[in-house]
Amino acid sequence: MSMSRRAFLRGAAAGAAACALPLELAAQEAYGGFRMGMQTYTLRDYNFEQALGILKDLGLKYAEFIGGKHLPVTDNPAKIDEAKEKLKAAGVQILSWGVQGFTKNVDNTKKAFEFAKAMGFSVYSANPSADSFESLATLTKEYGIKIAIHNHGPDDKTYGRLEQLLKAVEKWPVEIGACVDTGHVLRAGEDPVQWIKALGPRVHDVHLKDYVGPRGEDERTLGKGKLDVVATLKALQEVKFSGNLALEYEVNGPKLLDDLKICLAAVREAAQKL
Repeated sequence: MSMSRRAFLRGAAAGAAACALPLELAAQEAYGGFRMGMQTYTLRDYNFEQALGILKDLGLKYAEFIGGKHLPVTDNPAKIDEAKEKLKAAGVQILSWGVQGFTKNVDNTKKAFEFAKAMGFSVYSANPSADSFESLATLTKEYGIKIAIHNHGPDDKTYGRLEQLLKAVEKWPVEIGACVDTGHVLRAGEDPVQWIKALGPRVHDVHLKDYVGPRGEDERTLGKGKLDVVATLKALQEVKFSGNLALEYEVNGPKLLDDLKICLAAVREAAQKL
């Protein structure tokens, strides 16, 4: 049966539209629609330019940056412009930054928020003190920047368990939420899927990592520990997560880049099952 001219043109138009998809969208499609990136603590042994090169080589368009030799908080316009130019050249978008400490010192907090505004990111993964929440609640509204409280596993006596984190944020605006570090959740003996579902719209950031036990040396590449990658992605879909899905892998060594490729392949495989 021959194809009608109208059907042919419709198919050709669809094909052309698919070919014209922005690279960012194509990258998201490979990861189930998530903005797959990296927490650059993973690349802490590399400088900013080297880290950008690795992200580009891995095909990652998004990142959460750390300070130090990567992207320190500054109010120097020249340094900010230089960093933004390097990001643009590498095709990398900064979605979040952290982990940032916040205290009741409002001047320091405002400086951090001004840095976020200047750099163009909207989420701080954070470790805020109890006396910082009032000013954070005000400034998140003023600047349109979200606070994602980061859990640090069984040794974290403030935010290490779901019950603690829920209690910490319950009376504050939804802009104050969580950075769910799946590895540290596992280290604490809890379930990342339960965390994501319980926190819902307060999940502003995710550090994706895998563990088999409570110790640092128990970290594994994604899918080789206790993390159910498919269930985690499904839970993020359910809560309509739109932030930075940031791979974080803390095992350093000569096989780091190979391990990162294994981790990213595990996410792509899981995404196909959604």
